[in-house]
Amino acid sequence: MAACYSAGELPFDVATGRLKPDVWDRWLGWDPVRMVEAHADALRGLRAIYIDAGTRDEYFLDLGAEAFRRALERIGVTDVFFELFDAKHGSIEYRYPLALRYLAERLQ
Repeated sequence: MAACYSAGELPFDVATGRLKPDVWDRWLGWDPVRMVEAHADALRGLRAIYIDAGTRDEYFLDLGAEAFRRALERIGVTDVFFELFDAKHGSIEYRYPLALRYLAERLQ
């Protein structure tokens, strides 16, 4: 995913660990939580938002999911399906039918 933010360039110097502010700012610009405010009108106009994550996610996406839900709430978007479930990041195909059912029902 990081390659999408700055292809071939990390936001820090690998030799010193020093942050590269210009690259880091590009990464932050693609942070979904930080993007909520700028896209508030579009988000308010969506017919369905489904967010879920495993509570043992190795990439801590459960924390990001919760932060995203709170950011949506701050702009007034509260009709959101949100669930944290007991699992890691992978082997969660059993969750797909839940998401598809929810989204299909909302889009009818």
